Amino acid sequence: MAMLNSTEARLLEAVSEDRLVSLCSRLVRTPTVSPHSGDRAPSGELAGQEMVEGVLQGLGAGTERVLCRDELFDRAGVLAPHGRQTEGRPNVVGSVTLGDGRGPVIMLDAHMDTVAVDHYEGEAFSGIVRDGFIHGRGSSDDKQGVSVMLEALRVLVSSGLGYRGRLICCSVVDEECDGAGRGTLACLEHVGRVDAVVVLDGARGMVYPGCTGVVTGEVVVAGRAGHAAQGTSVNAIEKAVALMPAFAAFREARGDLPGAMNLGVFQAGDHPANVPNRARLAFNAKTTQEDMEAARKAYGLDNGRLVRELFERCLDEGIGQDAFLREHRPQVRWIKDVPAAVQSAGAGLALCEGMAQAGADGGDERPGLGLLGGWGDIAHVIRAGIPAVGMGAGFPGAAHSATEKVAIRDLVGTARTLVLGLHRLLTGALKP
Repeated sequence: MAMLNSTEARLLEAVSEDRLVSLCSRLVRTPTVSPHSGDRAPSGELAGQEMVEGVLQGLGAGTERVLCRDELFDRAGVLAPHGRQTEGRPNVVGSVTLGDGRGPVIMLDAHMDTVAVDHYEGEAFSGIVRDGFIHGRGSSDDKQGVSVMLEALRVLVSSGLGYRGRLICCSVVDEECDGAGRGTLACLEHVGRVDAVVVLDGARGMVYPGCTGVVTGEVVVAGRAGHAAQGTSVNAIEKAVALMPAFAAFREARGDLPGAMNLGVFQAGDHPANVPNRARLAFNAKTTQEDMEAARKAYGLDNGRLVRELFERCLDEGIGQDAFLREHRPQVRWIKDVPAAVQSAGAGLALCEGMAQAGADGGDERPGLGLLGGWGDIAHVIRAGIPAVGMGAGFPGAAHSATEKVAIRDLVGTARTLVLGLHRLLTGALKP
């Protein structure tokens, strides 16, 4: 650990475990399930966003509500769902001018929306503190990020250190559930020029200079409905199962790596007495920076188009093995294609290395540098040409699980890292 100067040591001492636990627990107890999660009665994110808005205003921030806009995807060349709900789903932007404002403009970004809870084990919104953890949906993904962001802002604005610049905190929606990061895109467009962005999402012990991409697709398989006892119908479930070798061939062609592809939805049928005439499969497949470069060379855009084409070829081979499927072709629809983005050199990588050093200097082992294993909002920042760093306090393997939790020590450690890194950015000791 490097020697901290007295100012840095005082800043780290100002990080409050009690405040972090209180805020994160309150946020977890406030349901913010995405309307597009698949739950029967999702809450939406408004109550959580109103809570964040109040905290920001209490810290002297000017706040604005910014709505998501589909055209930003078109402008960015990103395939994503359009026409999603915006009413009652604002992004909250809080801005604090430090001194005369003539210094670095730094944007902090964390997402409020969570995935579904209908199949959660136990009370999804308990926010209970037990055995050194805060438990409940969103605790790791991503209310830890929101809590750390607000604690860091509190420590810095109350430090009396005479900083110059601006800190902009964005609590965004539509990161999850095929939202494809439209909240972060909207905030980037609204805020304008920034010198650096810290995206607070991910697991403790890592600093992220980028992320993998994801393509999400669905395959709809037709059958022929009828009474199960007649024997004259065609079962869509059985025809969908007949396509499993095509999925396996795609997975193998992509290297058969753990987590590289997930078949997450298989919907069909309503009763054992009825032969289903429709089956729906939906899946995610990761894409890499190498995929982006190959697509850029072939088509002029960094996306997963070549990966999508590979899947369609594998599916065609599977269809060719079945006479009914050849006559009644399954329909493929691509829901989203959010690109991988990586900073391998320059100011962005220097920012990541500086934040990793802040983690080490703050009392932890130096965080490793690696890609966020699933897609994240940081991709939009990198593609906009802005130096960015990703980090978080998430507990490994907890995000999206049925027993989500975050470690209190990781909340505190991440907040300390962020405070120290932001202090160095604002004072010029770390340059974006």
